[in-house]
Amino acid sequence: MEQRKPFLYMAPIAGVTGCLYRNIYSKTFDGYDSAVMPFIASCEASRFKASYIRDILPERNSARFELVPQILSKHPKDFIVLAKAMFDLGYKDINWNLGCPFAKVRKKGRGSGLLSFPDEIISFLEEVLPVMDNQLSLKVRLGSENSHELLKILPRLNDFPLKEIIIHPRTGKQEYKGNVDLAVFQECLSLTRHTIVYNGDIHSLEIFNALEKQFSTIHRWMIGRGGITNPFLPEEIKGLPLSSGDERKKRFICFHNEIFSSYQKDLSGPAHVMDKMKELWFYWSKAFLLGEEVYLKISRVKSLDKYAAVTEAFFQKNDSLTI
Repeated sequence: MEQRKPFLYMAPIAGVTGCLYRNIYSKTFDGYDSAVMPFIASCEASRFKASYIRDILPERNSARFELVPQILSKHPKDFIVLAKAMFDLGYKDINWNLGCPFAKVRKKGRGSGLLSFPDEIISFLEEVLPVMDNQLSLKVRLGSENSHELLKILPRLNDFPLKEIIIHPRTGKQEYKGNVDLAVFQECLSLTRHTIVYNGDIHSLEIFNALEKQFSTIHRWMIGRGGITNPFLPEEIKGLPLSSGDERKKRFICFHNEIFSSYQKDLSGPAHVMDKMKELWFYWSKAFLLGEEVYLKISRVKSLDKYAAVTEAFFQKNDSLTI
């Protein structure tokens, strides 16, 4: 029997995996089946404007994989307004963010901060699901403050018609520090009837293979920071033909150059472009020998011309990627 290929999601990373990144990625690389978009926070209906959902507008999205908008909210009525707008745009699936780990979000009881209040989550779903036309999935952490909060919530979710639950096995308090808790993730699997997607620290093919072996019932996986650093990783996981070292470098440079060019056309002013490119190089620097050195240079650059000169010189100097 032919082995089932894993279903791969691009994780939502605010400031990085926006529509331009997704579009250009899908032209240059392969492997992802879907992408959950960076969250859009719900707002009062009276403040809702089309510009608020600019990143998910169909005319701005040409990626070859399916796209799933994500909503950050703790207010059911505001969530419903935004979900309906997304359905009207053609998005049949949406995701509710119960995983954002950042302190300013958690302290407001949103994202992973809501995991400390299971009754509110249940009440939210009871109000939202009956009036939604979209299918709903959840993206969660193990908890806000401790890794056992989700264990208390999962059995209560079994009666809701959720598409799937994406679990990142850290707490919100951890943010991205420390290790993922695979033991608690295993406990989660025994408490739910829903389809589970694993998300967290898939940085290499070796790590993926080990996780796939350990969790043989999981067939859907989400790749976050590891897929930014190494954009070839989904292809490697899918077993697609590997490029040579020279070809990998050429593809990466083409990817970089098109992103840089597109940001200059789409963003207002060089400062915004530089902020975006510096954020990407925070990840990309790990893919090169001497990557930290070029990241330090880029972090000090203020003009687009200087940035172009620094990166061109770096690409000419480095013969190959380390990834």
